Amino acid sequence: MKPVFLERVLAVIAGTVILAFLSPPGAFCQDISLGEAGIHNRQGMEYFKKGFYGHAPKNQAVEAERNYGLAVKEFKAAISRDFSYTEAHRNLARVYHVQKNFEGAAEEYKRVTELAPGDIDAYVNLALALIELKRPAEAIQVLEDAKGHTYDPKALETLDSYIEKVRAYQEKEVR
Repeated sequence: MKPVFLERVLAVIAGTVILAFLSPPGAFCQDISLGEAGIHNRQGMEYFKKGFYGHAPKNQAVEAERNYGLAVKEFKAAISRDFSYTEAHRNLARVYHVQKNFEGAAEEYKRVTELAPGDIDAYVNLALALIELKRPAEAIQVLEDAKGHTYDPKALETLDSYIEKVRAYQEKEVR
């Protein structure tokens, strides 16, 4: 069971990111590729949406997990056909996060930051996965790294506030 403080830190940081999960189905990254990788990514999104929007809200966990498993298979197929396909890595990370496979989510979000270094959301999502894995020092470093990829003062301010919250959590855990 997580300490209450960790719950609050995660809630504050995730508040801005969770909108991606709660947005209407069409709001997810849409595939624009026409190749085999794009077809697998598109099919993976269909499975993910069916699980996340169709089954999970109805507490149909078995059906949701089955669809997530199929989505993972499709995203991996897309990546095997085009390893630099950022959207497939991002979508795979999302499924892993929903499945609470934070190690897998961290690995895939790290890949997104490598493929698209200006994607600040990927750094924040990577930090969230690292916090879940009880690796706050790494999460802080990831958020610091993100600051080097933006000049937006609002984004920098938000990243600084996340870093403060993770440091506070880290200090509390040491005590």
